[in-house]
Amino acid sequence: MNNCCIKYNCIKCCINTNMLLSNKDRERIRKLGFTKSFFVKKQKRWHQLKNNNNRCVFHNGKICSIYPNRPEGCRLYPIVYDADNGCAMIDNECPHKNEFTLSKKKNMQLLSLIKILEYERSQINITDFS
Repeated sequence: MNNCCIKYNCIKCCINTNMLLSNKDRERIRKLGFTKSFFVKKQKRWHQLKNNNNRCVFHNGKICSIYPNRPEGCRLYPIVYDADNGCAMIDNECPHKNEFTLSKKKNMQLLSLIKILEYERSQINITDFS
């Protein structure tokens, strides 16, 4: 897929992100040498990417420093989960949404990721978030 984000120097999805992180995402990033305290924010029993200066901690304003190892949700964006309708959709907030298509493969990948995230959240001890 042609990366229109790079083409247009668009970082909208990296600003004030609420990107959820799976155990696999956190472990992959940790193996790059980052501590969880650097990049993980715990919010309502979800693990999310932290923001620094209103953007993802891994984005310096021009590029993502972990792009090849970015979280699965970042790889799938602008395909997001519509919780109200229980389905995948293209995020209306993406300025270049018309350049993306919602393929069956991407739909299945996102729904699989959602199941993983929900399962992992159910396994979290609530005291870990105090």
